[in-house]
Amino acid sequence: MSLRILHIADVLPTPNSGAAGTDYQGVLALQRAGHHVRAVWADELSHRINHYNLRYLLELPRSYREVMLRCLREEDFDVVQFSQPHGFLAAKALTASGSRTVSVHRSHGFEPRVRDELAIWHRRFSTKRAFPRQLASNVMSRLLERNNRLVARDADGHLVSASQCAEYLYTVYGVPSARVASISQGIPDDFSLGARNVDADRLTRMLHVSQYAFFKAPMILGEVVSKLLTQRPDLCFTWVCGAKHHPQALAHFAPEVRARISLVDWMPQDCLIDVYDRHGIFLFPSFFEGFGKAFLEAMSRGLVVVAADNGGMRDVITHGVDGFKVPTGDVVAMIQQVGFILNDLTLATAVSARSITTASQLSWDQFAKNCTLFYENLIRQKTLGVVVQGAAR
Repeated sequence: MSLRILHIADVLPTPNSGAAGTDYQGVLALQRAGHHVRAVWADELSHRINHYNLRYLLELPRSYREVMLRCLREEDFDVVQFSQPHGFLAAKALTASGSRTVSVHRSHGFEPRVRDELAIWHRRFSTKRAFPRQLASNVMSRLLERNNRLVARDADGHLVSASQCAEYLYTVYGVPSARVASISQGIPDDFSLGARNVDADRLTRMLHVSQYAFFKAPMILGEVVSKLLTQRPDLCFTWVCGAKHHPQALAHFAPEVRARISLVDWMPQDCLIDVYDRHGIFLFPSFFEGFGKAFLEAMSRGLVVVAADNGGMRDVITHGVDGFKVPTGDVVAMIQQVGFILNDLTLATAVSARSITTASQLSWDQFAKNCTLFYENLIRQKTLGVVVQGAAR
């Protein structure tokens, strides 16, 4: 059936970024599926507080609620979906109104899981802040935790991109499984056109596509690439990231291999296809991913992906079949896995072909179909009065 969906996200509608691109593509796919989607983006939300966390704590929850109530006065909706836990006031207001409209919390990487998993790696790499800033950060984290608990309690449903986030909602916040859907992100249709298997020449060119950020594990990437290029003079490496971070990125690589490192500025998504097609091995060592769609884009173009075993990589990749997974943070394992690929062209070609097949099955239209089934189930449960409220902890 055709649904009326109110989508609220504190991002701008652009396909060329992470969470924003996911929201944008998701809205377009739902519209193609025949649903009426009213999309509210960041330019319709209030931005009076400049401090990132203070805005999340004090302003954004109220802005989500005010915008939702205004839109509901203008037209009826079957589903109200908001990104991030800071829509908890909107979920609470919807429940208090007695409306049959369901509220869905959309998370691209559930914030408490990000906090808990990255804490391990911050300790390992000694990235603690000075005491006053660390104290302020800890206080803010405790205050924001209230948002997480309340959205877990009050939202009718939770839509995440990876099974680890779903499991976190079950185990830490007591959210019933019937209220959570883990739905993989997709790739644009043009990414599947004309993809070809890797050959020996492409395999000598390795690639990484991501922003420069701690959770992307740049220090792991730097160590892996430096050792591989030292061992194999025929290899080279490209990293696509924002130009302003190129000096920081380059510093992670050994001086003697930097001549074979190419740093390329961020570019529109459709331009990335040519970059993918010039490379054969895709390295993705992130400490944390809510999904991590760059690895899926690489698979769709036939690259052999070697990724950390978390996020969407854990759910999508079948190790040794359509890609390779290594323990998160394991430099030695990633180097060894790349070595196996370089020494076995038959294996690399077979994995490349299967990666194209796997990625082709994860389109944004399939994402919309799965979302629709989840929404309809939530609507059915709420109409029958059987949606179970979780025991938020």
